Amino acid sequence: MYRLRLSKEFALILLLSAAILSSSEVHAISPDEALTVQIYKKLAPATVFIASSYLTSEPMSMGPGIGSGILLDQTGSILTNAHVVQGAAKITVTLHDNTRVPAELVGLDPVTDVALLKIALPKKHPVPAQLGDSDNLEVGQKVLAIGHPFGLGYALTTGVISGFGSTPDTGAGEVPHDRVIQTSAAINPGNSGGPPVDLEGHVVGINSSVLLGAQNIGFAIPINTVKEVLGELQSHGRVVRPWLGLIGKVVTDELMQLFCLPLRHGVLVQAIAPRSPADRAGLQAGKLHITIEGEPWVFGGDIIQSVDGHGVKTPTEFMKVLHTFKVGQVVELSIIREGTPLTIRTALEERPGPSSSGGNPAAPIKMELRPL
Repeated sequence: MYRLRLSKEFALILLLSAAILSSSEVHAISPDEALTVQIYKKLAPATVFIASSYLTSEPMSMGPGIGSGILLDQTGSILTNAHVVQGAAKITVTLHDNTRVPAELVGLDPVTDVALLKIALPKKHPVPAQLGDSDNLEVGQKVLAIGHPFGLGYALTTGVISGFGSTPDTGAGEVPHDRVIQTSAAINPGNSGGPPVDLEGHVVGINSSVLLGAQNIGFAIPINTVKEVLGELQSHGRVVRPWLGLIGKVVTDELMQLFCLPLRHGVLVQAIAPRSPADRAGLQAGKLHITIEGEPWVFGGDIIQSVDGHGVKTPTEFMKVLHTFKVGQVVELSIIREGTPLTIRTALEERPGPSSSGGNPAAPIKMELRPL
């Protein structure tokens, strides 16, 4: 009898032990989850909330008013999107410990949608973010997005790099960049300027916009693009770029086969800024508006095939060639106009800033994107 009671007690102990172990296993986090938590704890203090105030009755016409930022160094330098702070009369930054400090706009670049702020960073603030290398990113690579969606506080979402594409037309009067990071990590208004982060905890971009009507299709500016403009923003408050004053799209083989039009490889001029070098040189934009698979095109304009003998078959080639020249230099454009080869010469100017009256062309929107 004694032995039986002892066996029952022992069995009960075993059952309780198994239940405790089972419960601990349910609540234990996996190594992947532990890494995500670790990265968040490291990067959250390097991410800030930005609120912009405007002297206008229509603040949304100047920007979204809220966004996120990335603390770069112990001197208080902060990266964010240009559209978050452009035109703001006052900028306030809230740190991870809820400390609110005024921010100074050091410089911004509407073309890359990058802005640099400066704050008086309190002493003993956690170590700022580390910038990674966006050139080696691969589709399928996991990324984490940290920011302040709708200004509700710190939030983390996860996803993967789902592709690479072209930036939307900024209206800044140039062919858009050829490469932008597309991610599946959910981002919302207020995430703009916040970091997408790789599994090493390195910032690989700046979250910038989402595709309206889509599910978790967000876009980020590659951090290597940011690095290219950072030095000039720190030194000059702007990026000095040679400017033609046109917006164009690349003529592809598929496009040439689709229409019986005098199309050639090159950059098809879609719109031209008034009083720009392109305007004064007599370049002509198209007038025939056609939508192909949901994407608007304007046909009938000049096709730029080369700049000073350098072929331009992609937006990247066009911008790289153009940026090898300096403001004031005269360039020779080889174009096709209604099937006829022509040569046009014009002097490059500095791209007008956002407050300039130089004017930007009204251009077709490639896809309906919303800055966050």
